[in-house]
Amino acid sequence: MTRSLRSSDHDALALICAIAQTRDARITSAALSNHHPVAGAQLQASGVLTRVGDEAAATSLADHEDTPVALARSPDGRSFGYFSPQAGWVTASPDAQAVYALSFETLLPKLLDGLDCPLVSRPLELLPGLLWEVGGARLPGRSARVPVWFGRRLSDPATWALFLQQVQQRPSSGLRIVLSLTAEAKLPKTYVSGHEIIAVRSVVDASDGFRIDPQILAARLAHGRDDGQPVSMAADGASITVRGKSYAFTGTKQRAIIRHLFEAWLRGERECLTAAVLEAANSGDQVRTLGKAFKGRSDWREFIKEERGRCWIDV
Repeated sequence: MTRSLRSSDHDALALICAIAQTRDARITSAALSNHHPVAGAQLQASGVLTRVGDEAAATSLADHEDTPVALARSPDGRSFGYFSPQAGWVTASPDAQAVYALSFETLLPKLLDGLDCPLVSRPLELLPGLLWEVGGARLPGRSARVPVWFGRRLSDPATWALFLQQVQQRPSSGLRIVLSLTAEAKLPKTYVSGHEIIAVRSVVDASDGFRIDPQILAARLAHGRDDGQPVSMAADGASITVRGKSYAFTGTKQRAIIRHLFEAWLRGERECLTAAVLEAANSGDQVRTLGKAFKGRSDWREFIKEERGRCWIDV
């Protein structure tokens, strides 16, 4: 694959992400021709951008103005245009009035082609035009499929609030990936239990069009997101990083304990009742201390303190 093709795909993906940030995921023909002629043509040819109507305004070319003018039907009723003080009636080009929208029915299968998500051709729309469930992805190094949601405009406060409502209504029992067209730097830093929110552009194979690379995605999940905090945890609870050192946990009960303490730390809770932590992890009546819950290893004591029936992450 040539360098020019990779550059074209990169520009097209950047345009997709930019359009996805708009309220209706739409862009005008004038914006495409003036600012994104190559990428726009590529997305139209692939069906990712489809014409959905016409805009009711255009930029006056006769009067050298940058402000839009309202379009009206011509006196003969055959076209649309505007009246210019200098040139009289100016007929607007039909192509210049076109409005294009992202076709997610076309885009999602292209992006998720390598993940083998069963619902990608018929995604479940959780939030109209904003959030979709596409089924479980097959990823290297994981025996079970990982549930995947796909979203856009997560940097918008109203959309983020709606997203959190969906998380509450449809909680994740383990790890859930949320692939977002929002840029990495604009994604909210808020921790969402059980969810790893990843920008699409950070896991796309630059040499393979728009296709998300399962190897890159799997590596990203294993590494997690560095948000500069002294404590961070992988969304599935498999590892926690404290003061730059990572600790991995394989047991489901141990992971549940770590997640419980981490979420308490995020909320600013200084201490937790050990009994409540163990109960939340379904540790059983015979396990009354963290020492028994973490039997066989002692490294957890490097960042977890337990005394007087209470426990906490010590940073």
